[in-house]
Amino acid sequence: MNRPVVFVTDYGRDDTYAAALTGAALAADPDSRCIDGTHGVPPGDILAGAYHLKALRFAFDRCVLCAVVDPGVGTSRRAIAIQLGSDIICTAPDNGLISYLWEETVPMLRRVVSIDVPGDISATFHGRDVFAPAAARLAGGASLTSLGDPIDDPVILDTAFATADALGLHGRVAVVDHFGNAITTIREEDLGATTLTGASWGGGSTAHVVATYDEIPDGELAVLVGSAGHVEIAARGAAAASLNGPAVGDAVTVTFG
Repeated sequence: MNRPVVFVTDYGRDDTYAAALTGAALAADPDSRCIDGTHGVPPGDILAGAYHLKALRFAFDRCVLCAVVDPGVGTSRRAIAIQLGSDIICTAPDNGLISYLWEETVPMLRRVVSIDVPGDISATFHGRDVFAPAAARLAGGASLTSLGDPIDDPVILDTAFATADALGLHGRVAVVDHFGNAITTIREEDLGATTLTGASWGGGSTAHVVATYDEIPDGELAVLVGSAGHVEIAARGAAAASLNGPAVGDAVTVTFG
């Protein structure tokens, strides 16, 4: 049985772009099993797309992720496919979408190829003409190298990762989810053996550190580690922004002890 092909894009649902990916995958392999991970990545937001790919890695075993957040479509940016051990395969533009997947896998398990892009396809829709067909072929058992030549330098977003100094760990809000939780680029693994003691951002801060949303005091903000292992600023039963929480792109510093 083919691996499932899981789509992560910024296409939305108002147009035909998302459905065209399924059609292209089925045309490449009629046995394709297609799943919509999300088509709700904000348009052109590569960092958000990288986070959603990481989050889906926790949900799917032995899948092929087809990621398309591609403001540089049709330019000289490469199309790539990666394999991370035996479990995760991903097709994506080489613009940093695979940053978390790649960096959070031990080097000896990582492989990447530059996909051969045909010259007679649309310059504006590589999702349909390159990434979905490639994902379907890989899901059906094709080898990574059947798509193109190995490379060793995929683009990684520096902004996807926290920095540290004497004041704490510094990152930014990567995603505000459906519930209004502000999910940062600061990861649980960045904390090491230390313990969170609070967080601050332009115009706000919190010293409430909790393990669950239900522990957050009414009308207050708190900091916690979410299900994908990233530090969040959240409120209980409300969007963090409604209580002066940070917005997408805002700098956040967490303190620890």
